[in-house]
Amino acid sequence: MYRLKEDWREFYEETDPDRRRELFETLAMEAEDDGANAYRKEFLDLRHTDPKDKNRKVDRFLWNIVNLPVYLGQKYLFRSGIERDGRRIIRELGLEHASEWDEKKRAAVYWEYRNAAARYLATCEDAGYARRFFGTMSSSKEEKLARTASDLYSITVTLPAKFGREKEMEIFIRAMQDAFLSYSKDAEKAWIEAGGRALR
Repeated sequence: MYRLKEDWREFYEETDPDRRRELFETLAMEAEDDGANAYRKEFLDLRHTDPKDKNRKVDRFLWNIVNLPVYLGQKYLFRSGIERDGRRIIRELGLEHASEWDEKKRAAVYWEYRNAAARYLATCEDAGYARRFFGTMSSSKEEKLARTASDLYSITVTLPAKFGREKEMEIFIRAMQDAFLSYSKDAEKAWIEAGGRALR
């Protein structure tokens, strides 16, 4: 859907935040501006700047991806609670004004989320991920993939539906699902087994 300009491939494939900042500065000077550089800078800063401590290294998108399932466990007595947390999710993901974005900004944000998804998927390969029997046994590669598919289904399907935010989260959802589809040759099978529809 959003084609990646070849000049920027390395920038979006690199997952180290410091290296990505270096690449941005270099490419912004050397590559022809396709009209999206300001958007790339905006979301690079939004993602990696701690508003409380500018010197602290963070990845706010990764942090939010990991913590989104917390909202699924919340019980709400009143609609106002769902609305409040729905707005918070949109704000934390930087999607407050997504309906007003032009195609260049949408593409830049999509690829920034693809990059965050790549970092997230790398954490799913950790030895501690999806451990069995009260954390005493490591899971197989297949079991980890199944758990990853289930977690992503919760984040990109169940959660947006619970809060009625599917439209506002559209770019985030597409980026996460596309990243998972590219993650493994068995990703789509695992996704369907987790309850999802075919992603292709």
